[in-house]
Amino acid sequence: MALKLSRLVGTSPIVDGDGKPTLTFVRYWQTFAEQIERAINAIAEILGITDDLDKAIKRAQAAAAEAKDAADASAAATAATKREQALVNSYIDPDTVLSASPTTITIAAHSRMYADGTSASVNGGTVNATAAGDADYVFYVDPERDGGTVTYQVSTTPPTQTGDTHVVGAVAIPTTGTVDGGEGPRRPGYVSPNKFNTVPDE
Repeated sequence: MALKLSRLVGTSPIVDGDGKPTLTFVRYWQTFAEQIERAINAIAEILGITDDLDKAIKRAQAAAAEAKDAADASAAATAATKREQALVNSYIDPDTVLSASPTTITIAAHSRMYADGTSASVNGGTVNATAAGDADYVFYVDPERDGGTVTYQVSTTPPTQTGDTHVVGAVAIPTTGTVDGGEGPRRPGYVSPNKFNTVPDE
């Protein structure tokens, strides 16, 4: 609604004979001042509403950003969990790829079968054995999970398939001759030493 201020009638006297404002002018000025005040107050109220609305919009935007960050973090955590479980429950094909002499463990080429349905072809290789009579566990680290040429490592304590560690299997180091290793990793990627073949090949 358009603002319309009271008009001063040109024939109306502003002051009386004593130089004081006439009652008509006082009433006019009072009405005029009230109209101005109401208009200014309305503008201030609108500005206040606009400021509150702007703050509310910023709060809503911040809440939406927090919600998105939380959703992204949840999705990332879910993806990380699925990736971890794909490794934890992975296995090799064929399931026996190790053989050992008193000094050397030989690893045959094989496929790493991940629990999420993906797989990677892993090249064979050799690694130094520890000592005759030891149960040597063979593993490698493959952050990209793309297989190929990997660096095989040996431990006399059972490694666990987690993070980027891929267990290949275990073999008992003979004093003479060559022996085959036991089966490779089964869920949850832990190799049991009681499955070793400790009898040298003929």
